[in-house]
Amino acid sequence: MAEQGKITDRAAELAAQAAAAAGPLKDKATEFAGTAAAAAGPMAAQAKVKAAELAERAGELSAKGVSALGETIDKATGGKYSDKISSVTAKLEEKLDPDNPTAPRAPKAPNA
Repeated sequence: MAEQGKITDRAAELAAQAAAAAGPLKDKATEFAGTAAAAAGPMAAQAKVKAAELAERAGELSAKGVSALGETIDKATGGKYSDKISSVTAKLEEKLDPDNPTAPRAPKAPNA
């Protein structure tokens, strides 16, 4: 039984040493995590703003592409479907770039 007591005492001693050694490391890790979180906050905000700008620009460019495509289709069909093409392109452009009510629309060709 005396052996078991020695082992338990030694285990307790080693555990205390490990806890004492881990204390400063824990404090350092907590400090590092705080520093990293403080640095990541502004970066995340910048990324959010940049993503919104890129999404808006993509919508604008897509709306212009839809307009150009509508014009091309309208020319290819000789203006036969101008009203329908104009209606569809206007709806698509509004979805892609809702902030621009004056986005270019496919021209209405005279009915042939």
